[in-house]
Amino acid sequence: MSKKNDEKKNEKKDGKVDDLLDLVKNFFKLQNQYNHFRIEEYKEWNDTVCECPICVDYTVQTCDDEEPKYCKGFKEEWE
Repeated sequence: MSKKNDEKKNEKKDGKVDDLLDLVKNFFKLQNQYNHFRIEEYKEWNDTVCECPICVDYTVQTCDDEEPKYCKGFKEEWE
């Protein structure tokens, strides 16, 4: 009789684990959708190019240099 009880308990645990994994999977799926909508909304909102000094300062600039170049004072401070 204890084998039947153990089997029932294991089935219940397996069912609960499956339910939990489904909840986690659905949560991440919804989070991905939500983030996608947020990105699209941000792109629509930030569609214009602004040349004011504040916006230019906050713009990330990339360069094609393979190695970064630092000024002498910066190098001395970090060596």
